[in-house]
Amino acid sequence: RQTIFSLSSKYSILLFQHIASLVNLHHIEAKTFTIPELRTLFGIPAGKVKRFADLNKDVLTLAINDINQLSRLNLTATPKKIGRTVVGVEIKWASKELEEKAKAIRELKGHSAGRKARRNGTAEIIAAVFPETGSITYSPHWLEIKRAAGCNADNAKIATDFRRFLLDKGIARDAANIEKLFGDYCRKVGKV
Repeated sequence: RQTIFSLSSKYSILLFQHIASLVNLHHIEAKTFTIPELRTLFGIPAGKVKRFADLNKDVLTLAINDINQLSRLNLTATPKKIGRTVVGVEIKWASKELEEKAKAIRELKGHSAGRKARRNGTAEIIAAVFPETGSITYSPHWLEIKRAAGCNADNAKIATDFRRFLLDKGIARDAANIEKLFGDYCRKVGKV
């Protein structure tokens, strides 16, 4: 259900719902759609998006990329041709491996503002900087590191203590390994 709420277009939602209904059928891992069937599936009225090239670029590819980024499935589309004319599209699906599922879950939990850039690989990588003051209560990134380390300490206390640790060691809050340092610190504090 979370995937449906996160998909960015009606085409993605319609395709995902249709494919999800077929996933649990035994021995079926692909379906071939004729072009009219695809138009019906996506709810494209007659006279709109006339050429297959436009349908592929503006609807099908975008929907598949959206689904691949956010769901437990990997979809691939292969055009079926007679001569030079595309008469259908075979859509195959497969469940993602564990690592890919974890990426999709992380993407679902993340903010949608940068999703398009992350999908296209153009997202700017921002170096992690530990907050200068206050708690980490409203910093999901640092909370996740703390949770992964198994630390149950108070968010404000751990943040203050970690800043003191950095100051004592002469380490900058934007050090290259700041995330690892924080995780190690949380593990150490969590065991005490």
